[in-house]
Amino acid sequence: MAAKNCLLAMIFVAFSYASASGATGAIGTVSARGDFRVDGSAVWGNGTLFNGTTVETGQATATLRLDNGTEIMLAINSHGVVYGDHLVLLQGKTQLKTFGTPFILEADGLRVVPTEPNALGIVSLGPANTVDIAAVAGDFRVVDDASLSVAHVSRGAAISFPATQSTAAPGGSPSIEVGGKVTFENGDYYLTTDQGVKYQLVTGDELKRFTGKVVVVSGFLQAAETPSGIAQVIVTSIDLKDAKGPGTGMTTQAKVLIGAGIGGGAAVAAIVATGSGKSSASR
Repeated sequence: MAAKNCLLAMIFVAFSYASASGATGAIGTVSARGDFRVDGSAVWGNGTLFNGTTVETGQATATLRLDNGTEIMLAINSHGVVYGDHLVLLQGKTQLKTFGTPFILEADGLRVVPTEPNALGIVSLGPANTVDIAAVAGDFRVVDDASLSVAHVSRGAAISFPATQSTAAPGGSPSIEVGGKVTFENGDYYLTTDQGVKYQLVTGDELKRFTGKVVVVSGFLQAAETPSGIAQVIVTSIDLKDAKGPGTGMTTQAKVLIGAGIGGGAAVAAIVATGSGKSSASR
């Protein structure tokens, strides 16, 4: 009788352990109005997510709902690996919506981190070998694989990073196209957008003729190594802004994301860069 009770106790413990493991192993669900693949196997309609689950979409978007309240949408022809606290984007585009619980999107060695609850952002691996980041709601911090903060993307802003260091951008710096008014202060030229974002303009050309005018500047973004923390733009071109030109603060990357956003979203209007950290991700 004692042996039988002992056996029953062992079975009960094993069953309880298995049940607990199953309960904690699952981190959420994935659904799509069509077929998709989970860990390489074709799935239709719904599936269960675990730590390290790979999700691949075809001609239908997939929605990943995690138990912590995070909601992630994978666009068509996208591929990612999901964990309880982050998703690694390997191909395509994804949209992140948080509800108070911290969650990170990773792409090509960059980590996109919401800095406040209830954030909504889009991260995509662009066709031009770029990592495109847009903040629809809330602010996001971009961190490289050395844990250095390389940019801050505010609500309504977008920024694009070269996917590899082999690109033509100086030091792998993100490209930028931004509009605003040019001013001359203490021997340096600055551009200030309608949103109040300020950049120092670095160029070998004379900017005196643009002082006091509203222009559109194209170039490469660098984090300033100055106490003021004002981001620098290495200018490659500068043009007077006319009524038909891009709106103040509009970026080329933002236009791309607006036209190809997942399920719509607010227009992306400006780039805000932090003065901390380095100007490019070390990858």
